[in-house]
Amino acid sequence: MENFENGIFIPKEFVQFHSYLNGSAIQATIIEPIKHATLLHESKFAGIPYLSKGLTHPKDDNGQFMLLLAQINFSEFQLNDPFPLKGILQFYISQQCSPQVKSNASRHYYHVQYVLPSEMDDTFKLDFSYLNNTDFRHFPIMQEMKLHFKQSFEPVSIMDYRLKNFFNPTIMNEFITLDERSFHDIYLVNYLAADHKIGGYPYFIKQDFREAFPHLQHYDTLLLQIVSNDAQQIMWGDSGIISFFINSEKLRQLDFSDIYFHLEDY
Repeated sequence: MENFENGIFIPKEFVQFHSYLNGSAIQATIIEPIKHATLLHESKFAGIPYLSKGLTHPKDDNGQFMLLLAQINFSEFQLNDPFPLKGILQFYISQQCSPQVKSNASRHYYHVQYVLPSEMDDTFKLDFSYLNNTDFRHFPIMQEMKLHFKQSFEPVSIMDYRLKNFFNPTIMNEFITLDERSFHDIYLVNYLAADHKIGGYPYFIKQDFREAFPHLQHYDTLLLQIVSNDAQQIMWGDSGIISFFINSEKLRQLDFSDIYFHLEDY
């Protein structure tokens, strides 16, 4: 293992490619969830959201209250531009959002809202008894989880369509080790990007949806990724993933009205 200027992990087989890997590296915050109760304003998976006096709990098109999938308090860690330094970002999904829902489902199934620092005060909602009859059958997270964050830089992931911008596709099937492991084999093991994270490069099971549809390539920033993990009791369908993408300029403007909601499983 070698560390270069961005502090990224580079296996010994890829030392000769370090300049390309470092050149592709971007910031990421890796999320480490643990089973633990949280305060209303703290970052979490599942649980109860922070709702100040001027905010309402979002509902889907059927009038049912949505469920808090994740709450990210940006004051607990730091990502550089275009991410905000403060405020709370909340991700909700409908009670009807099941593994049968296809990728980039209608906004009926999800809602993303940002709580400005100026909206955070002591007059927040405490009574959530209206959620007592909630349907959790399809909800992917079995328990409230407190989030810990680890700052990182990571090279372009194996499934990201931008991989070809840094490595010639013809190298992928070339053997680069004495035991005849290909470039693709080693890259897959080391840079799959299958983590809970904010920022960084995404993980896909089949393919990057943006590769076949260039008009979707303006969704250039991974806002949140949650991956299935048996030990953490997080499961979407058959070991799937849930991710949210946004355009970097819209993120910079704190405009969360245009999100690409990606659902995928085996």
